[in-house]
Amino acid sequence: MYQVIVDRERPDFRVFLDLLYGSERNMDTEGDSYIAYSRVWTELYMKDRESDDPCVDIFQSDKEQNIFVVTSKSHKLESLTALYLYLYCGVSMQFNGRQLEQQDIEELKRQYDAELLRAENSVWHQSSQNNPFPNLR
Repeated sequence: MYQVIVDRERPDFRVFLDLLYGSERNMDTEGDSYIAYSRVWTELYMKDRESDDPCVDIFQSDKEQNIFVVTSKSHKLESLTALYLYLYCGVSMQFNGRQLEQQDIEELKRQYDAELLRAENSVWHQSSQNNPFPNLR
């Protein structure tokens, strides 16, 4: 289990889909991003429909609003999701209660370089109230 302390708005939740599997993947999602481009969601469930991979959950801690918990039965999916959340909007990250140091984070970034690049190039970063579906241009 990862915990990420965030200090700004989250990315459009659809960036996580590109991060984990690439664009155009058939995914099941649930959460409280009631407008697709929301940057203030507090819970997200993602499950790939094209594989047997386990789901990934991100949710706001009951104790503190700026702490988000990331869980999955897949260590890779869990680590990758927490890393991206941290890089996008976090100030610190813990794994099983241990604070990750900068060298830990750099190692994760090296390990997941291709996936992070997919997320960086995601069309969903361009979503907004005026353009909720930038992929339809």
